[in-house]
Amino acid sequence: MGRLVAERGVDFSTLFVASVGEAQWPTAALGCPEPGTYHDTSDAPYKGLIYVLGNGALTWEYHVNADDTVVARCDELTPSNASLVNITDQSNLHEATNLTLMRRNFDNGNFEVRREMTPHDMARVIDIFDQPSAISYAAPCTTVFRLDFQTGRGTSKIEFICEENPKAFDIYWNDLHGNAPILGHIIGPYLTGDPIPALPTATQ
Repeated sequence: MGRLVAERGVDFSTLFVASVGEAQWPTAALGCPEPGTYHDTSDAPYKGLIYVLGNGALTWEYHVNADDTVVARCDELTPSNASLVNITDQSNLHEATNLTLMRRNFDNGNFEVRREMTPHDMARVIDIFDQPSAISYAAPCTTVFRLDFQTGRGTSKIEFICEENPKAFDIYWNDLHGNAPILGHIIGPYLTGDPIPALPTATQ
């Protein structure tokens, strides 16, 4: 309610809870995925509540997780004109037999093997990319890491983290750009032994 009052000038005295209902969603986006962003799926289904607030003329729908720590409003997200792409389907990642984390050698520009990832972590990564997302074309960057999935049809590659913007978990696949901050929790232990902090993925 505070945001409606502060940002939209809605009279607090007119607001009321129109409805409350239980809900569950397949990703941590709580049914409001940000365009071009891949969200966590490891604890699916994500349970929570849908609140609808009204003022007699308009209504606003909020999605809230089970412990009320994340609140999302789908209509606050910036629309995207990009086509929805499911990388797992397009790259046959469900057929992958192993996954290798590669790191760029900046002395020669080539990617070199960092570590083989466990089958469990491979499955987690595949699940993350097994969701339609509005990824779009973007200017290429000098990527730092690459994920190499071995399938019966060859190697499928996803590059991530730009040298120019290392704090963002940008991903690049077939000249398309997206963002997958949740990858930091999976990739981090293969690099330093500690998870890489991830950016928030839901509207607060």
